[in-house]
Amino acid sequence: MPIPKRDEIKPEDKWNLSVLYASDADWEADLQSAEALPAQVAAFQGRLGESPEVLAEAITAFMNANRKMEKIYVYSHLRYDEDQGNSTYQAGHERARSSFIRLATASAYLAPELLTIPDETMSAWLNHEKLTPYRIWLQEQLRAKPHTLSQPEERLLAMLSEPLGSISNIFSVLKNVDLAARLPEVTAEGSEPVQLSHAVFIKCLENRSRPLRQAAFQGYYREFKGNRATIAAALDGAVKTHVVDAQVRHFGSALEAALFNDNVQPAVYNNLIGAVHNAFPAFYRYIALRQKLLGLDKMHLYDVYVPAVPAVELHYSYDEAVEVVCRALAPLGEAYTAQARQGLAGGWVDKYENAGKRSGAYSSGCYDSWPYILMNYSGTLDAVSTLAHELGHSMHSYLSHQAQPYQTADYRILVAEVASTTNESLLTHYLLGQYDDKAVRAYLIDRQLDTLRGTLYRQTMFAEFEKLIHEQVEAGQPLTADSLDETYYNLVKLYFGPSVAFDDEDAPIAWEWARVDHFFYNFYVYKYATGISSALAIAGGLLTEGEPAVARYMRFLQSGCSKFPLDLLKDAGVDLTTPEPVAAALKEFERLVGELESLMA
Repeated sequence: MPIPKRDEIKPEDKWNLSVLYASDADWEADLQSAEALPAQVAAFQGRLGESPEVLAEAITAFMNANRKMEKIYVYSHLRYDEDQGNSTYQAGHERARSSFIRLATASAYLAPELLTIPDETMSAWLNHEKLTPYRIWLQEQLRAKPHTLSQPEERLLAMLSEPLGSISNIFSVLKNVDLAARLPEVTAEGSEPVQLSHAVFIKCLENRSRPLRQAAFQGYYREFKGNRATIAAALDGAVKTHVVDAQVRHFGSALEAALFNDNVQPAVYNNLIGAVHNAFPAFYRYIALRQKLLGLDKMHLYDVYVPAVPAVELHYSYDEAVEVVCRALAPLGEAYTAQARQGLAGGWVDKYENAGKRSGAYSSGCYDSWPYILMNYSGTLDAVSTLAHELGHSMHSYLSHQAQPYQTADYRILVAEVASTTNESLLTHYLLGQYDDKAVRAYLIDRQLDTLRGTLYRQTMFAEFEKLIHEQVEAGQPLTADSLDETYYNLVKLYFGPSVAFDDEDAPIAWEWARVDHFFYNFYVYKYATGISSALAIAGGLLTEGEPAVARYMRFLQSGCSKFPLDLLKDAGVDLTTPEPVAAALKEFERLVGELESLMA
């Protein structure tokens, strides 16, 4: 069946962007008027220290400009993602992006000039009624004083952000365009020839045909092997950018610099890695169980993605998925589920695939819009889980925007995955409660174990790799294809343990680092692991404590960035400065391994 064109999708199955702009012409008018925003913000340069009133005016101008620009940008990227082959929306998105960069450049003086105001003066001004709405924002800027440069230097760094950011873009183009075009067709006994792509590769690894999995594994990574030197050079450049930025801003390390914005100490990062190392026995037990359930004499790394338990056919229409998700989220209370149901049915979601539409799923929006969800809904259980996940993001944004002023409404990335993963945990708990059948329960538990494998163990392995390669550059050693191969291969052996053969058939895993986009993101991936640990703790509290846990969690969802992420999580009952949340998540992994062993005995 051919993929429908955008204009063939029913209006009720598309998101409703009229909340943002009634028409493209209205958006165009707003974009044109936004040309004046950089000058409006720059007009206060050199005046911030005149009085608290002037400072308040400058901050208000800055906030209003960003708020307007976010609305313009969000509309442009949502329209572009509806059909990325639409040249009109592609051009509009690029224009909006360029306007945002011009505003960021014009605003670069704010932080350094603000920090030239004497401490005693600023201390007194913080209590001024005009600055009260911005006190949290100001305190955050002042915290960065030891790491903020002069105004000319900050402006220069702002101007360099786009060309320096092109390093990751070069990698993305190489991976997703040039290299993708050269991926081979693979054949395996008993299977039709398969043309590999990045998405098809994962599907092949999930296939029950072991010869196909092996052929895909070998063929896919062979192409990356031939591009290792180029990708290593790009990654070396990206890591050096992180290291130099940290040094310029007087941080002790690139890790410390990357964690600073969230006010997270390196100990949290290191404790995560340590906790996962301590839990290796449970993971080795899981890999051995997979080997047994798959009936393999030797376990190879191309056997890691295929479900260890045969799939159970569960299919849901979109309306059925909404019902299942809302029932699963019932522990969050009637008000939450009523709003969720209204959003899922009333214009928040772009539901189905169409030609040119961006793949995957996400939640997006701004302070002046609904939280929009892009889906390519397929009716599988995975699709239902994705809907629950993205709804978690959207409800977090919705509740935060309802409760907070603009300047404290956006939550930080560290807590961004908590609400989404809490929803997934509640969905899994609900589904397990609906089925007594051993086959279905085993399938659901195997899915949850795979989620924890991919999010808790795998992302921590990535986090450790990032730490090691940054330390290597900080020690004055270049990153080469060979050194990256060695570092990555040794980590994979450490994490997967003795059940994997690690012979010639597994050797291509040494090149896997070359396909991971997140290694260009500057210590991002650890947040997935801490996020799922926090979510499991919160979901457990919601299911066992009831109303007190619900009240804590709702306050968390409504708090935006009114506190630092770790403090927000403490308010929700999770203390990531201690080993307990990660250790508890790892214990849950071990418990599920035991339950699956019992079910499959």
